[in-house]
Amino acid sequence: MTEPRRIAPDIFRDMQFGKEIYDVEILGTGNGQFIGLVKEDGSPCRIAFRGSTVMRDGRRVGLARGSMAWTAPHDDA
Repeated sequence: MTEPRRIAPDIFRDMQFGKEIYDVEILGTGNGQFIGLVKEDGSPCRIAFRGSTVMRDGRRVGLARGSMAWTAPHDDA
């Protein structure tokens, strides 16, 4: 994994990192908007988010707001 501090020093300041347990999928809609999903290994819990790209301090950034979500139980009968 790329060293996070080289990518965005301010956003990762004073953070420590542990084991990678999340998968993130981000899909662009083609008009500056995006949707995505965060999955935690071994858990039915998800974070579904949507957002848009904006300019901040001369750089393009994606801002998103997420909602708690979970997978429905499967009826294997």
